[in-house]
Amino acid sequence: MVLLITPFVVSLAAALVVRDQQPQPLSFTLSKSPKKSVLKTDHLSRAKNAGAQNVKLNTTNYSVRLGLIKQQQTVDVDLDTGSPYLWYDASKLKDTSGFNNSGIPFGIEYEDGSAAKGDFGTSSVWLETGVEVKNFQWALANTVTLTDNSTGIFGIGGSTKLNITKGVPYTRFPQKLKDEGITSSNSYSYYLNKPDATLGSLTFGGRDLAKIKGPIATIPLVTTGDNAVYDTIKTTVKLTDSDGGSGNAEFEAIVDTGTTLSFFPESLFNNIKVESLVWDPKGYQIDCNAPSNKYVSLWFGTVEIKIPYKDLALTIYDNNGNPSGKCYFGFQPVSPDSGFTFGDTFLRSAYVTINHDTNQVSFSEVNYTTTENIVSV
Repeated sequence: MVLLITPFVVSLAAALVVRDQQPQPLSFTLSKSPKKSVLKTDHLSRAKNAGAQNVKLNTTNYSVRLGLIKQQQTVDVDLDTGSPYLWYDASKLKDTSGFNNSGIPFGIEYEDGSAAKGDFGTSSVWLETGVEVKNFQWALANTVTLTDNSTGIFGIGGSTKLNITKGVPYTRFPQKLKDEGITSSNSYSYYLNKPDATLGSLTFGGRDLAKIKGPIATIPLVTTGDNAVYDTIKTTVKLTDSDGGSGNAEFEAIVDTGTTLSFFPESLFNNIKVESLVWDPKGYQIDCNAPSNKYVSLWFGTVEIKIPYKDLALTIYDNNGNPSGKCYFGFQPVSPDSGFTFGDTFLRSAYVTINHDTNQVSFSEVNYTTTENIVSV
């Protein structure tokens, strides 16, 4: 979920981290929950003059469980690598007395129209492993407008330094873990798993080698300009499909688990030949029975990330929330001024590591498995 700035399961690999131990990776479970979301299509490059309409799709929230203010006060917050802040709805907490309000105003607005306002402050934050992160700066929101049932966002993305007000820096959660000696690096990796899976995983300060299949593409993060506040890369990508299509483009794009679709330059779609793909004023649509043995591939140099056609067919729902019999294509073309994004439809098929110490992103084809082999980064 890109911002505009103005049930709990213990991880299979989460070892108890004690503060007098050496820094080590911290891994825990992402709980996945489906929701229906309305997508605005007026930013699609071919829809601008075509009477574009909104489209309702089934999307996914990835949530983690944290203890806020007190260890026993546990809440679920939605992971968002497209924003930097942790915030929570004050009205949903039973006890806020241990929140040290700094009096610095907090405000955030997301591209889907969600927004929150309140104040920054500090408190302890507990992870599901029992690790306490002391004096972490986050925001307690008094006014919340969300397009779904979320009550808080766990933003961890971005590569540049932020000030929440003049002279007052904001330390993102992965950096705080390193500063406290809990992990050895300002990094995180994630495994979103298959579309129909109920669990994924998130690892701070490490990566899960068992989830990696084949070679790894390492790409520099963008560290200057407006997009550096997000996890952004600039690279040349080649797109191929099993029906003989091929296209390539160099572009700058945000890597964002909070965005369902992936939005790419028009040039990647000029020669696409995916079977049953058709253009509609709402965007590209694909047969809902698209095969699982045909693929769209994104190439980063010689590293190929394969996405089955089936996983790129997203059910379109009518106004009553019933399946319409049509499916939306998971990749869509947009104009440069709308911004490009590697969203869930790509990230589910990749294992991703974001390392802010080295300012690099690593993509590899994912290996879907419950096995874990977590190492430090």
